[in-house]
Amino acid sequence: MLIVLLILWGSVLAGHLLRRWPQRWVNPLLTLSIWLMLFIIGIEVGGNEILVNSLGQLGAQALTLTFITAITCGTGSLWLWRHLLSAKPNDQRRAPRRTFTRYSLRGLWTTMHESIIIFVCFAGGCVLGYLGIDAYIPTRASFYSLCVLLVCVGFGIGQNKELLNHFRHIKKGYIWMPIVTIVGTWIGAIITALLLTDHSLSDWLAVSSGFGYYSLSSMLITEVRGIELGTLALIYNVLREVTTLICAPLLLRLFGPLSPISMGGATTADTTLPTISRVSGTQFVPIAIFHGLVVDLSVPILVPFFCAL
Repeated sequence: MLIVLLILWGSVLAGHLLRRWPQRWVNPLLTLSIWLMLFIIGIEVGGNEILVNSLGQLGAQALTLTFITAITCGTGSLWLWRHLLSAKPNDQRRAPRRTFTRYSLRGLWTTMHESIIIFVCFAGGCVLGYLGIDAYIPTRASFYSLCVLLVCVGFGIGQNKELLNHFRHIKKGYIWMPIVTIVGTWIGAIITALLLTDHSLSDWLAVSSGFGYYSLSSMLITEVRGIELGTLALIYNVLREVTTLICAPLLLRLFGPLSPISMGGATTADTTLPTISRVSGTQFVPIAIFHGLVVDLSVPILVPFFCAL
């Protein structure tokens, strides 16, 4: 784990030192490394007969954690909106009515195509692993793909010149938003641990601390705790992102305009940002970006911490 953290934060430092010279290769390589990593995880899962037989159980566990997280994060964001920010209940916006037209289907593909692609990569790997191709994959392939991913993630963070600007232009009350998300997620993990005893509390906290960052968190957990818990983390964090994309209007109606941001976790600065802007309003875009960056940076710290417990 020490090597993993050194690679990540060393890449952050390298990216920061080279921030005057933007590196265009980072984002394409990051995307490819995510696809490759999920494909390799799928191969490892498919080649493990016991794990294949338990995929349905893992999916049910991940769905339970996702549902409870939506409630706890939504409740926390509603408290922040009504009390700390002194917003009145009638300040909440009503979610726009959506018609399921051809245009909305095209929009659904636009917002969810990355999740669909990663599912295809994972499922394809599972099929090939089940057919026996895992025997031809190097034993350290998953670790090497993780290293490539960490280099890209760290370099991208270090090269981000706008990071400090997002922090400076956030209203004082909204600084609490990432904390509400993190604490709300942990409360959801604790409740899940009380209901589902197949895993320890530290396992649930490690899984939930991915905050929707399915690629990095699942690989970190796989390397330390094994492929079963890593698969659970992958399914949960994908479900968390997909739930934000699909159920944002429902979250808005139940828990107020900050709830899609809280449920989005680490994804609110990128993949779920268009949905948040459309459902909650464009005035919440700055807080969504700030929230996503802070929660994103917490993942490589919190996941290894809980894995080490």
